[in-house]
Amino acid sequence: MIPTPEDHVQITQLLARYCLTLDHDDVEAWIALFTPDAIYEVYGRAFAGHDGLRRMMTGAPGGLHLGGPPVISMLEDGRAETQQNLLFIDRSDGATRSALYTDELVHTGDGWRIAKRHCQFIVTDGFSDRPAH
Repeated sequence: MIPTPEDHVQITQLLARYCLTLDHDDVEAWIALFTPDAIYEVYGRAFAGHDGLRRMMTGAPGGLHLGGPPVISMLEDGRAETQQNLLFIDRSDGATRSALYTDELVHTGDGWRIAKRHCQFIVTDGFSDRPAH
């Protein structure tokens, strides 16, 4: 199912805010984009809930997050799935990493939120839970 124009705008804004809150180092605003019981899978690990997301961010490098436009698939019961590519530029050394986000979103009383995000890095032979460099 394709999203309504309203859902498309709201989901696209959610994912844009994801990148911008990271670029501004605003961890609490970034965490607010997730459901309280969200799961984030990256580097072969899973981080659960808002406390797990905070722990994940303590070791994450800062930089520029350039997210591509998402592909949105609407599901029943106020849920959606998205895929979005990403180019990350590390602010400490300018190194780049490319990735693919696969998300499960839910519509809450506060709008669309990320319930699950899986980050896979784009490497020479496809996708990996770890970046090539």
